[in-house]
Amino acid sequence: MEATKAQPGKTLVREGQHREVALEAIGLSKQYGPVMALKEMSLTVDAGEVRALVGENGSGKSTFVGIVSGTVIPTTGSVKIADRQLHKHLPVESQSAGAFTVFQDGSLLNDLTVAQNLYIGTPQAQRPKFSEVFQWARARLADYDLDLNPLLKVAELAPGDRQLLEIVRAVMARPRVLLFDESTSALDSAGVDRVLELMRVAASQGSGVLFVTHRLSEVFRVADTVSILRDGNFVDTLRADETSPAEIVDLMAGTKVSMEFPDRRALDSAAEAVLQADRIGGENFGPVTLELRRGEILGIAGADGNGQAQLLRGLAGLGLASGDLRVGVKAIKNYKQATANHVIFLSGDRKQESLFQPLTIQENLTAGVLDKISTAGFTRGGPERGFIKDQIEKFGIRLGSPSHLPSSLSGGNQQKIAISRALATEPQVFLIDEPTQGVDVRSRMDIYRMLRECADAGNSVVIVSSDASELAGVADRIVVMSRGQIIDEMPGMGATETSIVGSFAVESRVHEEGEILSTELMKLEVSGDSKVPRWLRNGETIRLSVLALFIVLIGAFAGSVNPSFLTEIGLKNILVIATPLAAVAIAQYFVLLVGGIDVSVGATMSLSVVVISFVVQSGGVFQSIVVSFIASLACGAVVGLVNAWLVEKMRLSAVIATIATLGIVSGIALALRPTPGGRFGFEMMSALTASIGILPVALLFLTVLAVVGDLALRRTGMGMRVRAVGMNGLYAERLGIRSNLVRGGAYVLCGLLAALAGVFLAGQVGIGDATVGNTYTLLAIAAPVIGGASLLGGRGTLIGVLLGSLLLGLAMTLSVVLRISQGANLVFIGVVTLIAMASYSIRVQSKKKRTSA
Repeated sequence: MEATKAQPGKTLVREGQHREVALEAIGLSKQYGPVMALKEMSLTVDAGEVRALVGENGSGKSTFVGIVSGTVIPTTGSVKIADRQLHKHLPVESQSAGAFTVFQDGSLLNDLTVAQNLYIGTPQAQRPKFSEVFQWARARLADYDLDLNPLLKVAELAPGDRQLLEIVRAVMARPRVLLFDESTSALDSAGVDRVLELMRVAASQGSGVLFVTHRLSEVFRVADTVSILRDGNFVDTLRADETSPAEIVDLMAGTKVSMEFPDRRALDSAAEAVLQADRIGGENFGPVTLELRRGEILGIAGADGNGQAQLLRGLAGLGLASGDLRVGVKAIKNYKQATANHVIFLSGDRKQESLFQPLTIQENLTAGVLDKISTAGFTRGGPERGFIKDQIEKFGIRLGSPSHLPSSLSGGNQQKIAISRALATEPQVFLIDEPTQGVDVRSRMDIYRMLRECADAGNSVVIVSSDASELAGVADRIVVMSRGQIIDEMPGMGATETSIVGSFAVESRVHEEGEILSTELMKLEVSGDSKVPRWLRNGETIRLSVLALFIVLIGAFAGSVNPSFLTEIGLKNILVIATPLAAVAIAQYFVLLVGGIDVSVGATMSLSVVVISFVVQSGGVFQSIVVSFIASLACGAVVGLVNAWLVEKMRLSAVIATIATLGIVSGIALALRPTPGGRFGFEMMSALTASIGILPVALLFLTVLAVVGDLALRRTGMGMRVRAVGMNGLYAERLGIRSNLVRGGAYVLCGLLAALAGVFLAGQVGIGDATVGNTYTLLAIAAPVIGGASLLGGRGTLIGVLLGSLLLGLAMTLSVVLRISQGANLVFIGVVTLIAMASYSIRVQSKKKRTSA
């Protein structure tokens, strides 16, 4: 249970205030296999209180926050938000009770605008009409003095602005409990100031604020009370004004901990230059000239987004576009040459670049020293185990087993693994971005000593850090950057956080007028104050226009070769062929949109045709059509439910699950119709292929469905939440969206629409054939991709799917019209799909370059 040196309430009750409990956790425990991450923890936070939660990496802080936020299910214990007990332990339940969380790795969706991200993360009762979202967002941003354009996509924001936007979104919801999980770890000093002020604002509005941090300076600037964890156990709660950083660190570690930076010696001006950069440049930095000397630690400082990280990568040959980079006398043009000359770069992005997430902790630790622990290409068990044990002890890595994945560890322990692997390669130049981000105080001091030992051994170390006090304490020399260039240099000894921040703050003020002008111009450009409507300048509109033009050009070419191609009968034939493809492609699109895939759609079409061949053998045309629709949709619903259960409940890979369903459904269809049979009457086929002019009625219906569907997906809150699941299912879950239900619903809808496609196909083939839908399996994937959908989810339009289907329908007729072989026709379809995917990739890459420039 929670104990404290304060009064028995364990929280700070201000004079004259009635105590109102915002958060009450009782006996919380969480066990992962043999590892007990949290042990019988109880904690109470009052409304209006700012509580810091501190502890070393692996102490259980993030586990506790995860339980309260609903992302982690406790093994034992209970959580109450205000007066509401949590039972399901889901994000949607925690949020509805009034608990909002700002996660270290975020929950903003890059492909949505600032306004849309604010909307989707705001409680339902506080949201405006969707049509008013941009005006509402502009007013809310102004309330919190956050100067961001609501029409900008989040991907275009600087990292610090993204973090501030997420925090403002949580604060403006006025939650009962506001949780911060290492939310300041990647911010510079100005960003930290803003976040701490927002914590005070939230507390003044009556929220109970609980924040996790490794920066003790923040604790004493904003916290009323401090709760300390160690090894999953609650240790104590102290009033912030009655304790000290040293006392807190000792309680966190369970022993006396030295908080002194490692000793530095005066730089030797005659030391050999290890790395030389002469006017190097790249995206967001340059020209930069600097020299690294043997035995020194160089710190790179600057306000967030001024090219520090890009310069660090450039020193490793990554993203280097100009200038001369040398290690000794050897020129460096790329990272392969850099590593060959013992230059090692360690990114601050642990998930994507610093660690091999699919590999075990053991494999990550040994990845850089395989030659030292191997014989004839085979690792030796003894040396490997010894090396792993030494690294774990040397860096104090807390883990359950080396055979576990890095994702099972806290962020700080993951960072230790990344640094230990890099240092094990014995680099001559070690370039490291944010070395102690998310790392506890004791481990931070261990890392500082490791970096100093690396430098004292005659190597060079370069550090980029958003923590100016860290650079002042560990670096021998500090360069300050602004707008991609070095504007100041100072010795590390004697530097202070104030002097470092002051250096780039002055430069920021010098350029303030230019920044304001640039920002205003950007706002005008993005806000749509242009003669060209914003929807016409949209990348998706341009893509669809190009696709439509491509269809016209192919049609014109085919018509020039064979004039009958462009006759009414020829065009109608193309549209009839494209109708079932369009229906099944729309079915596949809804699954692709949420990040899944369904390869059973072709089999579902075949089963639909087979079932219809049995139910239309009696009764009139109208009755046969109605019964056919009902029977087909029932089959599609069953297939969709099975797929949803396998993927979302059984957690099987979507590809594996739907391949299994494909086999089962195909088998049932063949069992019902081992050979084609059960012909449909002429009236039935005519009704299913009826047209208005050259346009099939079924295709007109699908076009209306596509237009309405696109409007719903882009002009409603529900549609935006569906797209959010495909953009990032984890983030969507954190926002209170039931991602599993959305994805499951998409599989059911896919089954229904695939069965409907089978009805349209039945009107064309006229007989029950158990294999007739097989050719549509891959085409159903190709059409949405051609139309702009992504296999990763969250992108594309239904209109694009229709155009993609029309293009493939056109291609399917070319073998007859142009008298080319079926093989050549398939090659053409494949090339068209590759061109579409390549154009999408090029568009994404160019957008990233424009954003980072």
